[in-house]
Amino acid sequence: MDTWPKRVDRPAASRTLRQGGLRDASAKIELMVSAGDELVNPVSGERIVFLQTAADTDGRLLEMDDFWTRPGHRTPEHIHPEMQERWEVIAGSVCFRIAGVERTAGPGEVVVAAAGVPHMAWNPGAEPVHLRIQMRPARRWERFIERLFRLARDGHTDERGMPDPTLMIELLPEFPREIASAPASGH
Repeated sequence: MDTWPKRVDRPAASRTLRQGGLRDASAKIELMVSAGDELVNPVSGERIVFLQTAADTDGRLLEMDDFWTRPGHRTPEHIHPEMQERWEVIAGSVCFRIAGVERTAGPGEVVVAAAGVPHMAWNPGAEPVHLRIQMRPARRWERFIERLFRLARDGHTDERGMPDPTLMIELLPEFPREIASAPASGH
């Protein structure tokens, strides 16, 4: 039985499967996540636990705990065209670059990137990081994460867990309201 995603707070329940996506048959099945589900990127070690999903909030909010288990974890610079991203640092230290401005945040601090603003984040230290992330509105961000982590699980990523560029060219147009490449920043 497929254990994707993993239920962490209640017994396993049936999963709704739907078709769609990349040409690779193994990436065509998506699972609908529920609150309490966990996804793990086996390459980067990143672990996400869904607290509130789009279905729970009528699409207004996606809330999740994100655990960066490895030093140097870094998200590439990107934009959420129609979503605000809010991070609350629960544990560890995180560096952010939002609209070209860098700052470091620690436990209890909140950082926000408005929709359409280029941003990235990384773990500057050796300790793991725990973030609580909110996406407003939720859009289809859950599905994007599922697809991204499935590519890593299926061996279609580099050593950082980022998909082969050819697959990213296919993946990004499927999520135009959720994510886009950031313009070159010169950093």
